[in-house]
Amino acid sequence: MSLTAVVFDSGDKKRTRDFLALPRRIYSAGELTQSPAEELALLNGTHILSRYFTVAPILIYRGKRAVSRAAVTFYPNDSTAYVGFFESENDSEAAALLFETAAETAAKNGGVKLTGPVDCSFWIKYRLKTNRFGIQNMSPYTGEPYNKEYYADLWYENGFEVIMRYTSNHYKIVENDDGCEKFAARLAEKLNAGYTIKSPDNETFDKTLREVYSLMIELYSSFPVFKRITEEDFCRLNDHLRHILNYSMVKMAYFEGAPVGFFISVPNYGNRVYGRLDPLKTLRILKEKRRPNSYVLPYLGVDKNHPGLGSAISEVVRRELKKQRVPSIGALYREGSLSKGYMRQIRDFEYEYVLLEKPI
Repeated sequence: MSLTAVVFDSGDKKRTRDFLALPRRIYSAGELTQSPAEELALLNGTHILSRYFTVAPILIYRGKRAVSRAAVTFYPNDSTAYVGFFESENDSEAAALLFETAAETAAKNGGVKLTGPVDCSFWIKYRLKTNRFGIQNMSPYTGEPYNKEYYADLWYENGFEVIMRYTSNHYKIVENDDGCEKFAARLAEKLNAGYTIKSPDNETFDKTLREVYSLMIELYSSFPVFKRITEEDFCRLNDHLRHILNYSMVKMAYFEGAPVGFFISVPNYGNRVYGRLDPLKTLRILKEKRRPNSYVLPYLGVDKNHPGLGSAISEVVRRELKKQRVPSIGALYREGSLSKGYMRQIRDFEYEYVLLEKPI
């Protein structure tokens, strides 16, 4: 059957339904990490972050069947176009037409290169998973940019090259304090110097979120695909965390009353936090929140004027993990990041991810 490319807008209800339905055909229930309501809001321009960018969704049909999809995102005064929400059957011809259409769409809007996968924004999801597929009882961890194993080949076949690599470390249960002398000494040093490291709670959540924003917006500004958003939008975007965080594994560092560092982790809910919540799913999330079986550790940030504080905060987190006796995943470190070296003595394997780019 012949292939057809369609660039559509949110007014096309049938194309929108086909776009949202494709991932459910490609993934098993245990693999699916799609949030259809969020995707629909981005297509319709009603998402919290929609005012920052424009989205052009693309579908490839083989006959009447949608077989490949993506969305191209444009930012004002940015010659890079971002390709995300990529999902495809293992169909090289369809993927080639998809990327060709994405490039043509980008060029019409002044784009000179394509970067991806980026689902519209740094603050939503980006990166492509490249290893550890098909392992028994190894479902996506919460927040993982998950995809099918053959996706990387489809990107490489169409001229994309790696511009950044990332890894996530899987950590075993902390059994003892072996190899932690340096971090323990750094923690003692910081506490003796007047630093305070503590966990927030429900009453201080809103204040803590604003403090994290004030640090993160500067510390992460050099990251690939980073775009600034306002404090209000950041807080609205992350308000849902109050319902899923176990505060014992969230740490804020203060010096002379000012926030100078943070460590945010979430219980590993797998893919249960995506999609529509039903009563059974909600009960499972609440149970996991109270007594997590593992944690995902995605965010660590320290004011550059406070060297060594990252090691101290990490030691506090390591001790909490030892107390709770659960494994964890240090998520999505950039290649060369210092954070990747924390808790290396209990690391047992790595997940790998890439960010890709091609000129138009």
